[in-house]
Amino acid sequence: LFKSDGTNWVANFRPGWTKYYNTFDFPDKNILVVIAGGQGYVMSPDDEKPRFTFGLTITEALQTADGSLVCADNVRIVFLDNSNGQLWVSERISWDGIKDLKISGDTVSGTTYDPTNSIQEWNDFSINLKTKEITGGSYTDFLKQNPHLEVGDNGMLREKVTTTTTKKPWWKIW
Repeated sequence: LFKSDGTNWVANFRPGWTKYYNTFDFPDKNILVVIAGGQGYVMSPDDEKPRFTFGLTITEALQTADGSLVCADNVRIVFLDNSNGQLWVSERISWDGIKDLKISGDTVSGTTYDPTNSIQEWNDFSINLKTKEITGGSYTDFLKQNPHLEVGDNGMLREKVTTTTTKKPWWKIW
């Protein structure tokens, strides 16, 4: 990398957990996004430490027409908005796999893996990058089809707990 004063320096990046490597240049913002083994680094050529990091398991990344960056890991989409520099991470949309990413206008689409469906293992999804509205996705669809389940604070699925429902003890006192 070259600093603005013309001196150069070498950066070493600790890789994440995938085999995906790529770089994306944002010269108008004076930053470079480096994805090293699935780990994203937002770098300024004048700083030898990252401005921030993101991801860890990124498997694919595409750039939109306006220069924004859309990254996929195995369960969600990470969106680095070039217009305002904000990073947005979607809710979980896949059980374990996202592939075939495409960008059309303000929409990113692809397919998500569903291990619960042996007939159709890959399901379509789309995300409107302006409104952040998600349509489809194997994980999202599974939750819609199973309204008695919810995602707990630890990220695991559990039976929904409602305040009006009180569970009876499994034991009985005479």
